[in-house]
Amino acid sequence: MERPLARNEVTRLGPDSKFHHAGLRRGLSPATLRKLDAISRLRVFPRDAVVVPQGGALEYVGNVVRGVLRMERLLSDGRSQIVGLLVPTDMFGRVFSERSDYSIEAATEVTLCCFERHAFEALVRTCPDLEHAVLLAVLDELDAAREWITLRAGPTVAARLATYLLMLCRRWPHQTSELTQDAKRIVVNVPIARNDLAHYLGTTVESISRAVQAFSRDGIISILTPLRFEILDLPALIALSDNEEFDAHALLEGLREEQRVSP
Repeated sequence: MERPLARNEVTRLGPDSKFHHAGLRRGLSPATLRKLDAISRLRVFPRDAVVVPQGGALEYVGNVVRGVLRMERLLSDGRSQIVGLLVPTDMFGRVFSERSDYSIEAATEVTLCCFERHAFEALVRTCPDLEHAVLLAVLDELDAAREWITLRAGPTVAARLATYLLMLCRRWPHQTSELTQDAKRIVVNVPIARNDLAHYLGTTVESISRAVQAFSRDGIISILTPLRFEILDLPALIALSDNEEFDAHALLEGLREEQRVSP
């Protein structure tokens, strides 16, 4: 059964122009940013709150500022399926659409930078730089959907879990990954609970736990906490993923570059 929209659990805060790290805002002119800030509000949702129900009216769109959203679809047989995860800088909601084809829920406590949809659409029509930013956000969502298809195509739970950990390192390095002090290994933080992870990978919590323990016994990872792992053998993890598009050198260099440019 779908959970009700938790409006009484939402904290509405005033406009704040400091959240320019949100992916949607990169590359916008100062004039467009001022217009965007005038219609922006921060909203805080607790874990498991429904931001937008499946089939519900899309009243606002925006960016994730903190936390993780899950996109979930209720199937005709009563089962539900997580079809995507959104992390900080990702855009949620669909512009020029009245309703959502899936529910958008808080996988963790989340802070969202929200824009009333009709006001946002009016800005998109008159600001070419914002229209361009929205198009890039849509393309990012398509890339994420392709990655999810690749992920679910893994023949085993171990392959899917390995692919997921590598995707975290590549797609969201500034949110989920960091280098060890010697810059030779990666520490990855899984941003969602084990039950959501199992749901996302199409398996069970028990199967996830068995795969994690097997990775640890084989010296591929070190378990720092239930959701935090140090990757000890990156080539072995890539081999387990059965995905030739991952490259150990590129992943490490990407994180080193991320570390150099981070404040």
